[in-house]
Amino acid sequence: MTYQSKPISNGVYRIKVLNENNFIESAPGNNPGLKLASPSPDSNKQKWTLTKVPGQSNVWTMVSVEDQSGITYKKTADTYWGYGYPYPQNGPSLNWSILERTSDGQTFSKIKLSGESNCFDSCDPGSDAVNFYYDHAHVYDGPNQCFVFELVPNVKPSAPLDIMFLQDATGSQQPYINTARNGITQICDTLVSGGKFAPNDIRFGLIAFRDHPPQDQSFVIQEYPFTTDSGNVASNLAGLTATGGGDGPESQSDALSAAYRADWKDEATKVVVLVTDSPPHGIGEDGDGFPKGCPLQIDPLRVATRMGRAGITLYVIACEPTLSQYYKRACDFYQGLVKKTGGRVVNLGDLNVLPTLIAGSALEAVDNEILVTKHQVEVRSMANNQNMSAGEISQRLHEDFVAAGVQHSTLVVDNMYEQRTQGDRNAEIWFNAEDLDEAKDKIQQVEGNRILEKYLSEVSQSAAIETQPISLAQVEMVVQKCLMRGS
Repeated sequence: MTYQSKPISNGVYRIKVLNENNFIESAPGNNPGLKLASPSPDSNKQKWTLTKVPGQSNVWTMVSVEDQSGITYKKTADTYWGYGYPYPQNGPSLNWSILERTSDGQTFSKIKLSGESNCFDSCDPGSDAVNFYYDHAHVYDGPNQCFVFELVPNVKPSAPLDIMFLQDATGSQQPYINTARNGITQICDTLVSGGKFAPNDIRFGLIAFRDHPPQDQSFVIQEYPFTTDSGNVASNLAGLTATGGGDGPESQSDALSAAYRADWKDEATKVVVLVTDSPPHGIGEDGDGFPKGCPLQIDPLRVATRMGRAGITLYVIACEPTLSQYYKRACDFYQGLVKKTGGRVVNLGDLNVLPTLIAGSALEAVDNEILVTKHQVEVRSMANNQNMSAGEISQRLHEDFVAAGVQHSTLVVDNMYEQRTQGDRNAEIWFNAEDLDEAKDKIQQVEGNRILEKYLSEVSQSAAIETQPISLAQVEMVVQKCLMRGS
């Protein structure tokens, strides 16, 4: 085991007494508390999520991995000579100072309530309970006040990961196909490097799409089944030549329907990544060869609703500036479409960041699914029993998550879009509609450029995957998933 004298970054830690083989353990129940216990490396009761408090030095929140309870304290006259004791609560953590100290030739840390002088100790004869006591200067005077920290590696989640690519294979898309093919190894390496997955936990599928006759005579969709062999996926992409397509809109609706019906693992986190620079038929674009929608009467809004209920998250990688320059409704349509599944539209203006966008989308979805599993019952209770709106639920959960120091994988990418109020209204119309016919006559024209001026010409775009405090937008995705699966 490797121990350090203090936590050095946000993460999960086991906290050990300096010179004894005892660890701080959560003791929930009717009289909750903390105790010192012999080592149990697999027990989540001995694992603590420590998160730095922004803007404060050496101040952290402390949350039990076992049940996400935050550490607070109680202080009364009869709690160990009035010093009190820390304990886990069903709520956020208070702020705790973890202060490095060197004494008697050893370096360690003391844990104190932020702004207070007394520290964690366990000095009540005959008891292993953790209490507060005054800070001793020497290790030998207060051996149970001195702690070291073991960073726990990321634990692989129980759920594997299935990713289905929906790749536009029409004339303008060859550079994107080539980049996805060349980047598939990078995508796999990014997903595996975080320690959450082994290579065999990840399956990739591919559905290429073009259009219906007479717009395109080659194929409507072309399906490739899930595989754990990334080389096989690269070969499938290499076999695609971007050509044809006819009019502007393509057969995205058919591809979405095929993705919904794919051979998903029941226990997997299910992610669909649609890469395109055009909309589906039937949303009201000029020059649409099938203005009433897909010739097979597949409605993309209905498909997205079914995907959301089935736990399939849709991410749309919008190839810009083409999508927003050539189509007046596509951007808002896709924003509404992905929201039905708890997904996201990600703008792509620089081919070099495509692999990062794909991997980052998947990792965001994985973290979302973990939170959905933990909070679905709570969210549905808020909606059904307390009559709270999705926005109210999201606000409350976000406050709780921030206070508890919840971290989330986050795809950070340069935003290329101008903020347009009417565009946001249009997206909500698409989101709330059951089908295209209900929505498209309500959509209003959005004036002005949709793309920021600096991105109208070719410029570089930055993208990165970071672990950050969970955002309100991410909580809104979680809440939408919880509500869809309860409907």
